[in-house]
Formats: sequence, C-alpha cells, structure tokens
Amino acid sequence: MSLRDELRGFLVEQGVDLSGDADDALDLFECGGLDSLALFNLVLWIEERTGEPVDPTQFDLTREWASVRDILAFVGARERG
Repeated sequence: MSLRDELRGFLVEQGVDLSGDADDALDLFECGGLDSLALFNLVLWIEERTGEPVDPTQFDLTREWASVRDILAFVGARERG
C-alpha cells in the first residue's frame, strides 16, 4: 500500500469524507474534515511515519497540512532515511 493510500485510509477512518470527486488537493480544513481529535491523531500518524516528534505550534497547520498532497509533502520531507 502506498503512503498516499495509507493516508487517505487513515483520514477516512477519522471521519474525513474523501468520496466522490475529492482529490488530493481538497482543503481538509475548509471542508470541515479535520476536527481537533482528527488533527491530534494526524500528528501521531505523522510522527509514526517520520520517526520524529511534530510540534504543531511551530508552523501553520492550515497551510502545511491543508490537503492530502500537502501532508504527503510534509511527511516526505521528514521521512526516516
């Protein structure tokens, strides 16, 4: 399973609606998909993939994690070597 598929599956488990025409550029904050619990779980998910802690107060979440594409870029830049 690709990281993209894993992330999309995780987001669906968190209650984010990625059905229909939802693509990787869908703004997850504007569509109301990421509530506080889903965001907390996303931080944990990213920490598991990258092997390093993430401090979400150190960057603009609504810009850095706005979409599946943005989250994948964030993880890709920090992946374990």
